[in-house]
Amino acid sequence: MVTQCYQLKYHQLGDKLSPTKNQLLTKCNQLSGRSDGDMIIYSNRITDHERHKEVMVSSNPSIYSMQHIYSIAKSVLNDSSPVSKDELKKYFDIKRIYRTKNDILRGLLGSLQNRQMQANVIGLSSPHRVGIYKEIFFDYDSNLILKTYKTDAALFERFDSVFTIGNRDSKNNSFRKYAKSVRSACLFMERFESADDFTEFAERFSYNELSSAALPLVIEKEIYGLGFPLACDWLKELGFSEYPKPDVHINEIFYAIGLSEKNDYSSYKAVIEMAKATGDTAFNVDRTFWLIASGRYFYHDKKVPSRKDEFINTINSQD
Repeated sequence: MVTQCYQLKYHQLGDKLSPTKNQLLTKCNQLSGRSDGDMIIYSNRITDHERHKEVMVSSNPSIYSMQHIYSIAKSVLNDSSPVSKDELKKYFDIKRIYRTKNDILRGLLGSLQNRQMQANVIGLSSPHRVGIYKEIFFDYDSNLILKTYKTDAALFERFDSVFTIGNRDSKNNSFRKYAKSVRSACLFMERFESADDFTEFAERFSYNELSSAALPLVIEKEIYGLGFPLACDWLKELGFSEYPKPDVHINEIFYAIGLSEKNDYSSYKAVIEMAKATGDTAFNVDRTFWLIASGRYFYHDKKVPSRKDEFINTINSQD
């Protein structure tokens, strides 16, 4: 079988892209082995040889089967929900929560502290540290941060002057790693002139499951310590409904019912495929399966037993 593909030229993504944005798009192509200035968007028809490549892994289920599986998932969710249908809608209400570049950076630094469960150490959102970090980061102004702290060590020293930091000389010190992450995040944000500029850039990647995956892959490479799942989480928390967050629940469910390999990248693509097949958002698909598996209704401080295994068995028992 000959692989069908479509070449998406840069001019199709937008003639007015700045050089720095073109560099980021070029990096997308490099990640997929391309260097000729084209972004390759593959269809679902792939050769047997390519099927063995992790980057192209897909169970390629029919649109009907995707719709059927999602329909069952929503039924399970409605049956198990401890809140009313109107209250349940709160969990699927996603909005853009930023207005400025500073807001975007604030969210990014929040995601970065979640690396390896460091949030309790860094404490960016801790009530007694919120004001301190706002001062250190000049109200999250990436330009001023880079001008003031010209090295990772300089930013670490600023942390050390304010907080009590144990094991400060270790290269694995959480604050040392965070200082490096903060500066790389600021360098990334300086590629954009405004919040609207960033939004326009991010929205250009929602063509299909592969182009959508390219953005968090680039962010992972550009920002030290973020990683693919946290990059997805950051985009989702900013209010982009096109970018789900792959986690242990999604990985396990989609792998168990044959929709993906058991890894973040494969399950991420499968969620987007399901969203397109069902006419829903990737965020809603992600949230549906997360609620089924976790049973955590955080807005209402309620916890119900997981229905993950029951759902998997229901799907796998069908012809």
